[in-house]
Amino acid sequence: MPLDGGWSPADVAWRLALAGVGMGLNGGPTQALVMGAASPERTATAGSTVQLARSLGFALGPALATAAWGLAGAAHGARTALVPAAVAACLAVPLLSLPARGTKDVPAATTGAASAASD
Repeated sequence: MPLDGGWSPADVAWRLALAGVGMGLNGGPTQALVMGAASPERTATAGSTVQLARSLGFALGPALATAAWGLAGAAHGARTALVPAAVAACLAVPLLSLPARGTKDVPAATTGAASAASD
């Protein structure tokens, strides 16, 4: 059982380090994917929305998994705790495959490219 008397601080530390590396490797590509799909006038909103979703996921994910684990008891806790994560992943896949909505070509005059080219 996690965090029983047999876990040393080093056991906790390497697991936290592994989770941190995974989150770090996920952050850059996710941000690039979202920012690349956003129209130029919406990049700030897209970037902040990604960060909000990541922060909520990092806060709520472990909390929900711990709650599910605790409610299921020690015998089936890990399996039950993975169910919310699997459901969330299954819901995310169709959302990622949706085509981008409302992405229109921005006229060059609004991006500053036309004014720079005419100088």
